[in-house]
Amino acid sequence: MNTVEIDQQEYLIIKELVKDPRISDNQISKKTKVPVKTVNRKRKLLEKSGIISYHTNVDNTLTGTGKFGAKQQYIITFKYGITRSIIFEILKSNIPSKIEMKHISECSIGDKDGHAIVTMTIESRVESDIIEVFNAEILPKLKRLLGEDAVIKTDVLTFNSHFIKMHNYMPFINMRNGKIKEEWSDDLVFID
Repeated sequence: MNTVEIDQQEYLIIKELVKDPRISDNQISKKTKVPVKTVNRKRKLLEKSGIISYHTNVDNTLTGTGKFGAKQQYIITFKYGITRSIIFEILKSNIPSKIEMKHISECSIGDKDGHAIVTMTIESRVESDIIEVFNAEILPKLKRLLGEDAVIKTDVLTFNSHFIKMHNYMPFINMRNGKIKEEWSDDLVFID
């Protein structure tokens, strides 16, 4: 795996983008004293290389749109012989259904005690719906793709709220209007 060293100017640019993903190159230049053309060029290179990317977080919890009032993380453990790479290739080649996209907010592949695992954060209107989504939609698909006996264990964790997201974002502490508060110390913004 190739790693990329970021220079001091890139570090300053990234820090401003972490604080406010919608900030303009001109504003970054003013705050960092990096020439605007350099900001523009380096920002494009950081995007192209995949070092930085952007997405919009829609708050569908009860404090946001209210669409989802329940969230659980499923830890699905697979039998020996099913590897992370097998799971990755199968999931990559089987586009999720609309219902899966609606309810799965995050999905990761990992390992635990020598077994490959998949973790899925599943959201729904009420907690009792989540088990229905898992047992009627997600589990049958995993069994169809990986074998009837592929899943050997499922653990479920219930979440009440996010405290920290992506190293820097604490919705109840340092966020206002979709970005980090101006008064939040630069020293507390994690880049590397």
